[in-house]
Amino acid sequence: MKHALAYEWVRVRSLRSTWLLLAAAGVLQFASGLYWGLKRDLGDLDAFTSAFGLVDRLGALLVAAIGVAAFGLDHQHGTLATTRLVLRSPVRIVTARALVTAALGLGGGVLMVAATAAGVLTGGGALPADAGAAGRAAGAVLLLTVLSVLAGVALGGLLRHTGLAVGLFAVWAFVAETALAALADVPLTTLPFSGTALAAWSGTSVYLALVALALGATTFTLARRDA
Repeated sequence: MKHALAYEWVRVRSLRSTWLLLAAAGVLQFASGLYWGLKRDLGDLDAFTSAFGLVDRLGALLVAAIGVAAFGLDHQHGTLATTRLVLRSPVRIVTARALVTAALGLGGGVLMVAATAAGVLTGGGALPADAGAAGRAAGAVLLLTVLSVLAGVALGGLLRHTGLAVGLFAVWAFVAETALAALADVPLTTLPFSGTALAAWSGTSVYLALVALALGATTFTLARRDA
């Protein structure tokens, strides 16, 4: 397994898109933190937690694209045969990709939280005195980025196309869940992407279960379809 992880790390770090997507997520959050840090009429709100919301979901989409690329680019560039020759087992391939991209997702989440704090302070704002609220907001970002990048891995493996997988993820996260909440009165806290972003355990549990099932399906199809 150590060899598989080393192989995946070399592969993913060699992709320029990995670092561009992480940087873009950080820049978005810094800009959001700066915007809220410059505000002086926040009332009961605080700049740090207010800087998350739509922007951290956009950041999660960018991080998810890293996971999509883990399989999507392998299929599109015809390099999956080489990966299979080196790593052999579909279980090893999916597990290594999931672990490496999860680490990148966690790093992306930490970057987004740090960039938000830096933006708030640069704008002259203050970090929240309530450590609990700040911790919940930061924790939600970390969970969102890790689960989203893993969902990206699964979508890339199942759909075998980077653009299609990223598009489907974006439609679900920003259109389908909004429609379910507005038209079917489904609470946002129970929806996987929105619930995780809102630090709701019900939505996070659903997201975690869906990711586990999707990664299992990816392993199965890799063993059958791509043999």
